[in-house]
Amino acid sequence: MHRSILTGLSMVFLGTQAIAATAMIGKELQALLSGGKVIELGGPKEGYSGELSVLKDGTAHGQVKLDSGDVISIDGVWHISGNTFCSSWKGGRDAGKAVCETWNKTGPKSVSVLNGKRILAEILGNSLEP
Repeated sequence: MHRSILTGLSMVFLGTQAIAATAMIGKELQALLSGGKVIELGGPKEGYSGELSVLKDGTAHGQVKLDSGDVISIDGVWHISGNTFCSSWKGGRDAGKAVCETWNKTGPKSVSVLNGKRILAEILGNSLEP
């Protein structure tokens, strides 16, 4: 669980299959995130909860609290490269490495976050409004 949280964008992990997903293009990602965004992480039945502040200066900070009580900090940088969201977290399995993800729209207020074909996260709700 710790690796997944720090490897991916860290929204709602262990997501489900994307249905009729449409990949967001770079301009859409930039419009969504360029002014900064606070994204809710996890939730009921996910095993953790928290939030990630994606700031307009290209940094991101947040934390998640596991149901076990452990708290994991998320800290690093992000940028848009082509049609992908790329981040580099300070900790975890991929510490210091850029990991780029495709964000697929799955509904009016939902996105699946993928690294290749592997779903890393499901983002739901108002955190997707520009």
